[in-house]
Amino acid sequence: MIQNASMTKTTTNPKGKLPLAKAQTPPTNQTNNYIYKNNFLTVLHMEPEFWDKNPFKATTKAFPSGFHYKPTTILKTRTFYELILVDSNSVSIKYFKDPKNQTFNTHSTIQILKVLQPRHFGLDLNKGKRFSVPFDPVGYTYWDYVDAWTKVFWHQNTRFKHSWLMYFKTNTIYNFPNWFLQWWDFFGPIPKIFPEIIQQGFAQFERQYNSQESRIPVDLKYFSSFALSWIFSWQYRYSKTEKTSQYPSLQRHTFVKWWTQFDSSKADPEQVKLWFQSHPEFLKAADPKTSLFLNQKSHLAAFLAGTKSKEILTKNLKEVLQMLQQEEEGSSSKKEETSSAEEEEEDPFYQNEDDCFGICLD
Repeated sequence: MIQNASMTKTTTNPKGKLPLAKAQTPPTNQTNNYIYKNNFLTVLHMEPEFWDKNPFKATTKAFPSGFHYKPTTILKTRTFYELILVDSNSVSIKYFKDPKNQTFNTHSTIQILKVLQPRHFGLDLNKGKRFSVPFDPVGYTYWDYVDAWTKVFWHQNTRFKHSWLMYFKTNTIYNFPNWFLQWWDFFGPIPKIFPEIIQQGFAQFERQYNSQESRIPVDLKYFSSFALSWIFSWQYRYSKTEKTSQYPSLQRHTFVKWWTQFDSSKADPEQVKLWFQSHPEFLKAADPKTSLFLNQKSHLAAFLAGTKSKEILTKNLKEVLQMLQQEEEGSSSKKEETSSAEEEEEDPFYQNEDDCFGICLD
């Protein structure tokens, strides 16, 4: 569970506040344990030179000090990747210290402000963009930016109990690049951690959201639209091996849980309905015939509303009736053609055309 800290170190000022739940005493039987996400990343294939039964000690043998990933260069530290996200105004990060040990980070918060698409970076994705502050390296490419969204989270404390509280910014429209969908699959929450109100709100959102016409997954759209939060943590684990003589692979496993201080009523079913009223472009399409009818009805109403005299209204009504009759006749004609085609498909004669019927080779 997220701990409270008396002092904090802020990387950049947060541009929004988390909505807190109303002060109340939680039930004594309420639990908020981490749920394993059942996904992992392979960090390192073990070799005799850095093998250790303790995976944390193995990483200190294989990686530079402070690294929890394979460095492409010693200068691309986790601080480098953090600066990329902060300097590009993509995130806001806070570190919470242990009051008794100011060098010990108990947990951190990260607010997602925006995620840059390639077109927002520039014409040349491989050309370095300079930091606004002195740093070595002096800049970063778009591919460094993409890597930063993963490597910034590979921070741990000496007790290996560090956690990240992640959340979106309120009243913000996000334009996620496609690669971020894979990020969401690994770092994002899962329905198992949703409290009852959020389960209901998500179910309502899922019923109304037009997922067929959107590349953004329904859960990502729900969380980013309502500025929801969750807690993310990771741990090292060794893989299983078929033989005792084999060295296992070092893996990074992920865990998530709900942040109980969030005011879940801000994303309940009623709030979801109100959101779709303000954002009808994301609504799931109704029955095609019904949608067409409503669309035509809207256009006809606007057409008739422009009449300024009884004579013009009479003329417009006649045109509308004539148009509707033509559409009805066209619809009937299509039905007859479809019916005729179906009869031909059912006729054994037409089914044998591919057998070269009637051709004589003499």
